[in-house]
Amino acid sequence: MREAVILTPIARSKPNGRTYTYWVLRWHDSSGKSHSKSLGPANKVSKRQAEKLRRRKQAELEQNPGRRAASRAPAVGQYLETYFRVREAELAPGTLELHRQTGRYLVAFFGQNRRLDLIQRTDARAFKAALANGELAYVQERRRDLAEATVNLHVRNARRIFGLAMEDDVIPFNPFDRIAGSATPPKAWHEVTDEEFERLLVTARPAWPLLLALARLAGLRRGEALNLRWDQVDWQRSRLTVIANDEWRPKDRDSRVVPVVASLRAILLEAFEQAEPGAERVISPGAINVRNLSRDFTVLCRRAGVQRYAKPFHTLRKTCLTAWSREFPQHVVAAWAGHASTQTTSEYYLQVSEAEYDRAAGRAAPAQTSKATVARLDARPADSRPSHPIMTRGTDSQIRASESLPR
Repeated sequence: MREAVILTPIARSKPNGRTYTYWVLRWHDSSGKSHSKSLGPANKVSKRQAEKLRRRKQAELEQNPGRRAASRAPAVGQYLETYFRVREAELAPGTLELHRQTGRYLVAFFGQNRRLDLIQRTDARAFKAALANGELAYVQERRRDLAEATVNLHVRNARRIFGLAMEDDVIPFNPFDRIAGSATPPKAWHEVTDEEFERLLVTARPAWPLLLALARLAGLRRGEALNLRWDQVDWQRSRLTVIANDEWRPKDRDSRVVPVVASLRAILLEAFEQAEPGAERVISPGAINVRNLSRDFTVLCRRAGVQRYAKPFHTLRKTCLTAWSREFPQHVVAAWAGHASTQTTSEYYLQVSEAEYDRAAGRAAPAQTSKATVARLDARPADSRPSHPIMTRGTDSQIRASESLPR
């Protein structure tokens, strides 16, 4: 039988001798435990308003039965087992492993037997602080402090874990729903120049030029490049399609079509002519040691005389997107990159290059200062002249100093 929410007027006496009437809601959960909630004094909340709030509470309990049966909520460890089993078919292996790591942090902080509905928002904030302070570092195989971005990642994962529990009426609210991630400042990354890329291509061993070119010239992620098949290359229209197959799924399970520029087409065509008959993948399985990509890239940079940069293939992809953005609208670049919005593309992937600064400076070069202006500048008191030599065209020594600065 459905428990009803009852509206009751309650009279309360104050120390001043006056009596005030309050509207109070009363109901019982499935275990028989009684609950109450005050709606405010009757002189400020009319009976009609109180009745409206009663009906709203009644509807809320009917739509979310878990809010009346919170005592039946499972323990943290038990629920996490269910969560991972359900999401195994929904998340990519790498993403699922990150969620499992978040689960290990949750168990380490709250314990296996902590009931899910007993975790409050203050507990969620304490969990984030423990992550940031390194108190849960012992959970990792290699103990190390978590970067701010990694802490935010695990907080987002925890929010999703508890959010699913709320959607399934396991808990009455999500304790992580009000914890905002700290703003992470953008990090500088190295834009790979055409000269550096050409030296890498020339020096690279077989199969590596394909991997490098698909990242730099088509903006493919590492997994997308390694799983690209020949039937996904449209030679007629110079395009390739990133799409799932029986063995692999792209990030977010999205498919997209990417243009094939002339230089990439030449590399693909040469690889196609050299491929074994019946080969399915553009990069043959085993042609590149995936487990040692970072090590092998370091060796490649040393042989090519290129300074090694962090996150090699992600950096090549970023460089590709930056190059596209100079020729095409951002919504086009976002579509080719596989981003849900242009904000992701502009915030994390694009960069202003040194060549653009130089080109802008060349176009907007200041006019030469006349001799009369130079004379007036020299006539000013010394303390009123600009202190930085590049800001003035006064004495010959200042001009020579400005010309000696790195450009």
